[in-house]
Amino acid sequence: MNAIFEKVKNRSPYASETTESTIENPPEEIIIVQPIEEDAFIPVETKPLPIAATSKTAFEILIEKEIDTMLQFSIRKGKKIIAEIGSLVETKKLSQKIVLHEMRRDAIHPVTPKSIDYVNQYRDNTHARVVLLSLPTFRQFTIIAIVSTILTILGYCLLESDIFTGKYTFTDIALLIINQVYTVATAFLGSMLYFFPKLIKQVNNSTLTAHKIPFYWLAIFLGSISAILLINTKVFAPYLIDDTLLHNLFIALVCGFIADILYGNIQAIAQL
Repeated sequence: MNAIFEKVKNRSPYASETTESTIENPPEEIIIVQPIEEDAFIPVETKPLPIAATSKTAFEILIEKEIDTMLQFSIRKGKKIIAEIGSLVETKKLSQKIVLHEMRRDAIHPVTPKSIDYVNQYRDNTHARVVLLSLPTFRQFTIIAIVSTILTILGYCLLESDIFTGKYTFTDIALLIINQVYTVATAFLGSMLYFFPKLIKQVNNSTLTAHKIPFYWLAIFLGSISAILLINTKVFAPYLIDDTLLHNLFIALVCGFIADILYGNIQAIAQL
């Protein structure tokens, strides 16, 4: 009986043969992820920037630049600046800036903002004075004047003075060549004597511009060629002094003056 009781006891539902098992795979923690916004992947630099409402046009920028150029010129030259200009300079209205621009143009005429900018390229580091040798046209004028002076002196010594009398004998062809070189050199020297002061004056007054340079050369060549023709034909020989050098220089100066008048008219027509 005891044996049967032990078997029944072992089969009782209250007795469990299983042991507690360890949890090998615990449940994973659930994380709620927020949705990604669409703009997150747009680079910052590609996003459109707000357009400034006060952006200036190219015309307004040009007006302001020329006003500043003319005011600096007036201060450097010691010209009178009225008190009303102060309020007009500080204004933001384009119409008032145009009025100020016209006022300054009338005050500095015949100087223009373009001529001021051209001459200012050749000023020294302090902007106090113009370095004339840095101006290409002035250097070219100087070279022509020096060469013309040397050839004029040489021709005068060979043809007019007594320095080489009895020492050298020239053929007719050689004399013709020397005489023509002397005439051409004198004609160009006379033209340079007329246009050199004019160029320096325009640089000093800031009225020279780049588009005037070709007309300068046109006037020089026109005056020189006219002087060469008049000297060779000896049209004014009976009415002038006997000294050939002064005679030629005087004719060249007159031709340079006439060429300058024509030069001014041609330049005025070209600017129409």
